[in-house]
Amino acid sequence: METILLNKHHPAITALSQSDSKLASLIELIGDLTLTPSHVPFESLVMSIISQQLSAKAAATIKSRVKVILPIISPELVLAAEEEAIRQCGVSYPKIRYIRDLSSKVMNGEVILDNLHELDNAELLKQLTSVKGIGAWTAEMFLIFTLGRPDVMSIGDAGLQRAAKWLHTLADRKDGNYLGEIAPNWTPYRSFASLYLWRAIDSGYVDSGLQVEACTKSGIV
Repeated sequence: METILLNKHHPAITALSQSDSKLASLIELIGDLTLTPSHVPFESLVMSIISQQLSAKAAATIKSRVKVILPIISPELVLAAEEEAIRQCGVSYPKIRYIRDLSSKVMNGEVILDNLHELDNAELLKQLTSVKGIGAWTAEMFLIFTLGRPDVMSIGDAGLQRAAKWLHTLADRKDGNYLGEIAPNWTPYRSFASLYLWRAIDSGYVDSGLQVEACTKSGIV
């Protein structure tokens, strides 16, 4: 898949800006973003499992070690690899079981990665979450960052919820589901809206104490 360039000329950005004035201000503040889907969905899932609950640095180190013993990451090779060899890379035993479970399910057809374009989001999420170690969040990130699906909303992502509350200066909710109020307005481009919310967090805007319009004026970075 080709890199998706999100700029003012992209129809998704036009639609999002028209549907939500606050989001339009954030898009103007942040500017262009890109999303580069992966050509290797199985490897992406394996690496996602390995990266769970690790810092970016630790995950990168472990993944680089795994690539040394498994230059090509396929279901067949994962199942054939010695468990201790994978463990020596820094992968925990539970995660080894998870990636082996994924490999087995791909091999026996319970999880289908060859015709992903034919499956809708709901069916893909159902298949992926049937694998041990793949929860809703990991599956949703796969749909966004590996497949480039444009309309995925990860309600369980605490960062997105916090950013949504900040963007629209929403009152506290006991259930913490701020996205439930505003994300429907972003359909069918909720994935792209999420990219801007994540960037707002990374850029320090969400924790700045200022509304998005004030951030635009002050140029906070």
